[in-house]
Amino acid sequence: MIRTLHIAWILVIPLLVRGSELSAQVRPAERQESLQQQKVAFFTENLQLTPAESTRFWPVYNDYQNRRDKITRDRNNLLKYFESNKNNLHESEATELIGKYLAFQKEETQLLETYTQKFREFLPASKVMRIYIVELDFKKWLLENLRQNKAQIEPRK
Repeated sequence: MIRTLHIAWILVIPLLVRGSELSAQVRPAERQESLQQQKVAFFTENLQLTPAESTRFWPVYNDYQNRRDKITRDRNNLLKYFESNKNNLHESEATELIGKYLAFQKEETQLLETYTQKFREFLPASKVMRIYIVELDFKKWLLENLRQNKAQIEPRK
């Protein structure tokens, strides 16, 4: 009897470990999808997009966000590079990094100008301006939810 239980545990434990690994792999994708759904609902409600506006808005906004995220990643990588090499950089290299950083800032500004014009093709100016406010409001909402979830997970000291 004990031998049978022992063999059963030997067979079950790898399955449990694999199962938890699989669920851990699925969770980030599910979280990302859930976050995107929350963002769509938040923006749609706060921008008061009509169904027609929403249909045109999301592809343009998603493209804008993807391009902006790439610029942000590249700029952050540049800053990380500087931080990890700041004691070994020559003045000319630091000057070059400044130029690259400013180029990222200009690229982001140009992107904002371009996509503002694209949004203006199908949204009134008041809703285009609201996009930028709603983005900030969504970030605040998201941070607040993260803080609340963290407070619920961590025991109070």
